[in-house]
Amino acid sequence: MSEETMQAAMDQAYRFLAQRFLSSYELTQKMRRKQIEDPIIERVLERLRDYDYINDERLSEQVLTYLMKEQKYGAYMIKQKMKLRGLTVPQEISNYDEVKAAYRVVEKKFGSILNEERTPRVKVFNFLKYRGFSTSTIQVVCNDFYE
Repeated sequence: MSEETMQAAMDQAYRFLAQRFLSSYELTQKMRRKQIEDPIIERVLERLRDYDYINDERLSEQVLTYLMKEQKYGAYMIKQKMKLRGLTVPQEISNYDEVKAAYRVVEKKFGSILNEERTPRVKVFNFLKYRGFSTSTIQVVCNDFYE
């Protein structure tokens, strides 16, 4: 492998990383789509780790913190989003108050409609399920709004 090939691969990696922080998995996938060979990708990843431009553990914690702070999704959806990015789910997910997040998204989506128009329970249930909330959390929220 020539130095020019390696430099071209590094330049491509920098362009990808300039857009947003990527996991090793995401960067590997993007570079493969550009027909960069796996041995070159491995060397690029190794260099980027040495420079601390790629740190999957740190990125995993940052993504989890962001998603938990946003309170838009249930724990299941958060785990899925992280797995799609090739990240491991930190233990801090156990501190996530899923019920609070569920109340927040229902209030934001349906607001006062829940009280005025009596939005069908199944609509709220499906909305929360689609966002990755557990069935037990959905039941708590629905029981509170519909009793």
